[in-house]
Amino acid sequence: MPRKARQAIIAPNQIYHIVSRGNNERRIFRSARDYRKFIFILRETKKKFPFYLYCYSLMPNHYHLELEVQEVSISKIMHRINFLYAIYFKKRYKTSGHLFQDRFYSSLIEKDRYLWEAARYIDLNPPRAKLVDLPEKWRWGSFYFYFRGENQEGLLDTERFLKFSSKDLKAAREDYLKYVKEGLKIEKLPKFITKKLI
Repeated sequence: MPRKARQAIIAPNQIYHIVSRGNNERRIFRSARDYRKFIFILRETKKKFPFYLYCYSLMPNHYHLELEVQEVSISKIMHRINFLYAIYFKKRYKTSGHLFQDRFYSSLIEKDRYLWEAARYIDLNPPRAKLVDLPEKWRWGSFYFYFRGENQEGLLDTERFLKFSSKDLKAAREDYLKYVKEGLKIEKLPKFITKKLI
C-alpha cells in the first residue's frame, strides 16, 4: 500500500529538527568531497528556497539540521536537498536504488524551550558517536564555526540564532559554547527526542 503524501503545510517561522538517514544505515558520506558537495547543495537550496539554518551535523550515515522555514514548506526544501545529493552520490559511486531511508524525520522545536537543547544535541552527535573527542574538532558541523567565531557565509545564521538568547552576541556565543560543552557530561536524551537518533 503506497504511503500518504505529506501535506505541504507552510507555517512561517516554524523551527524543525531534521534527520535523514542512509538506506539500511549505509554511509551517505564517503569522503571530504561528499561532505563539501552536500554543504554546497544546502547553500544553493537556501538561496532558492530561503530558510534560516541554525545548526547542522553531517555524520557518515545520516545528517541533522535545525532550521526555520520562511515561505517554502519543509517538505519542498528537504526534497530538493536529498534529491540533488542522491543524484550526485549515485553518479559518483555508480550505485542505484534508494540512497536515503524512507522519508526524513522532522520534529517541531519550541523556540523558547528547546531551540538550544536541540542545537546542543545536534552539535554533540560527533563526539557521542566517537568520531572526535570534542565537538569543535568535527569539521562537518556547525559547532566548528560557532567555536571559531566564524559565520560560514551564506549558510549558517549564527547571529539570528544567538539573538534568541541575548542581543549581546559575544555573551550569547560564550553562553552557547559553555552550554554545549556542559552537555558532554549528560548521557540522557533531551526531552524533545522521542527515540534515539544517533
